Amino acid sequence: MSYSRLVWKSGTRSRRRTVLTMLSVALALFVLCTLVTFINELERSLEDTNPLRLVTRHAVALTSLLPAHYRAKIETVPGVVAVTPFTWIGGIYIDRRHTDFAQFACDPAALFEIYREIQIPPEQKQAFIYERTATIVGRRKAEKHGWKLGDRITLKGDIFPFDLELTVRGIFTGSANDESQIFVHHKYLDESLERVAGRSGIAGTYWIRADSIESVPRIIETIDAHFRNTEAPTKTETERAFQMGFISMMGNLKGLIASISSVIIFTILLVTANTMAMSVRERTREVAVLKALGFGRRTILRLLMSEGVLITLTGGLLGCLGARALYTAVDMADFTQGVFQRFEVTWEIVALGLGFAIVLGLLSTAVPAYRAANLTVADGLRHVG
Repeated sequence: MSYSRLVWKSGTRSRRRTVLTMLSVALALFVLCTLVTFINELERSLEDTNPLRLVTRHAVALTSLLPAHYRAKIETVPGVVAVTPFTWIGGIYIDRRHTDFAQFACDPAALFEIYREIQIPPEQKQAFIYERTATIVGRRKAEKHGWKLGDRITLKGDIFPFDLELTVRGIFTGSANDESQIFVHHKYLDESLERVAGRSGIAGTYWIRADSIESVPRIIETIDAHFRNTEAPTKTETERAFQMGFISMMGNLKGLIASISSVIIFTILLVTANTMAMSVRERTREVAVLKALGFGRRTILRLLMSEGVLITLTGGLLGCLGARALYTAVDMADFTQGVFQRFEVTWEIVALGLGFAIVLGLLSTAVPAYRAANLTVADGLRHVG
């Protein structure tokens, strides 16, 4: 019998216990992959930020609006290349289950100056700029919802007390949060707000593009100083700091997930170690027979530790690949209503999980395997248990 076949036969002798141990490891690795992917996706959202993009918002709360006339003053600040009002619409497309994308009202001409990574055919760009009820949509959302140029879509009012009737005039590629956002005219929003509520001239935030990295601190200081003693003081920050502010609203997620992961790792290590110790103890006399037949101490040690790695690695494969398959099949943008546009268990995370499974197998069997390998033949044969 070959060495690998001997490991397989020995490791799967007690099938119920082996299967239960594999499933325990698989479940633990599935949860670990999910938690690591969660953190990975939060950090990936920061990779799309641009150091030249700045955000000006109300200093008191993000939900407080800014006056429209602030834009003209911001445009006069030296180093500012472009400014657009940027207001979260929060409309409902068909129902909440289908509303898996963010919608913003903006100045179309300034938008392309601030988001230079957005790629769109020139004729679609011009159509968006000159038609107030036009909208441009990200490629991924256009493919998912089947939107084509000329299609009409309705965003039902949720935050604002009116619906927006829009015509798709452009489909862009490039980032803008993984080609998942849609943009509409801020003037159309203003007109609708004036018609229905008798008020206009507001902006949720202002997005700004600076001419250089060196200008950024001065622009931030100048804008906030100018509006400091007004009824709507501002807080200006880089796009990255703005996004990190959103993440920090959820608390110390990294610390929480690190704590949960540590508990999972410690628990599964104890469970696996106990299982392997029980398995080795039950086979003490068998180990003695193997030594009597000429198996050396190192061979016995490798044999027992290989059994442990076989069980944990199989469980790791089930857990890691299961997590990758599940999150690939499930539309997480739909499931989370746009909070996560992607939730990808990368191959790097799978490799990390499998590496942990191997280490778990080695650690859980190290002590019982060492003790069994150092037993004398006589002590092993006298063992009763």
